[in-house]
Amino acid sequence: MAQNRSLTKADFVQAATAYVDKNDLNALTMRVLGDLLSVDATACYRHFRSKGALLAAMVDALFLSIFEAIPDAGTPRERLEAQMLASRRKFVAHPQLVAAIAVSEGDSPSGLLLMQSAIANLEAMGLSGPNLVRGYQTIESYAIGASVFDMARAPDNMSIRRARYRFLDNPAFDAVARTEESVSESTEAAYALGMHALIDYVETLAD
Repeated sequence: MAQNRSLTKADFVQAATAYVDKNDLNALTMRVLGDLLSVDATACYRHFRSKGALLAAMVDALFLSIFEAIPDAGTPRERLEAQMLASRRKFVAHPQLVAAIAVSEGDSPSGLLLMQSAIANLEAMGLSGPNLVRGYQTIESYAIGASVFDMARAPDNMSIRRARYRFLDNPAFDAVARTEESVSESTEAAYALGMHALIDYVETLAD
C-alpha cells in the first residue's frame, strides 16, 4: 500500500472522526485509519504514538470546533449559555466522541481555551475565589456529564430512552415517546432547561 506523505495530522483526525461518527469508537484502529487514507498503518504512528494519542487529538479538534462556534457578542451570561449550547450541538453531532472526553489522554490546548472562556465569563458575572472554581466545575460537570449520559449507546440512545419511557405507563411520557424524534426534542429541551436553571444558581455565587 503506497504511503502519501502529504497527509497531515489534521487529515488523520478528520478521517478518524468521520469514521467513528458512523461506527463504534472501539472499531477504530490504526490499521482501519490507514486503510481509510490508503496508507500503511505505520503512517499513523508518525503523528500519533498510540490510539490514545489519536483519540486525544480528535477530542481536541472537537473542542476547537466548539470554541470557534462561540459568538463574541452578548453579555457574559449570554456568552456562557452560547458556549454550553455550542458544546451540546457538537456533542450531538459527534456522540461517539463524547465518552472519549472522560478518558482522553494528554493535554488539550483547545480544551484549555474553552475553560478560559467559561472562566472569563464567570468572572465577568462577579464570581471569584472558591466560588469561581465551584461555579466552573458545576458548569463543566453538567455540560459534559449530561451529554455523556444522553449520548451513551448512540446511535440507539434515543430508541433506548423511548422504550424506557413507554415502560413507565405514564401519559406524559407516552406522549413524548411517540417517536424517537420527539424523545430527542424533549431531551434537548431538558438540557436547555437544566442549563438555564444551573446558571441562575451560579449567578447567586457572585460576590
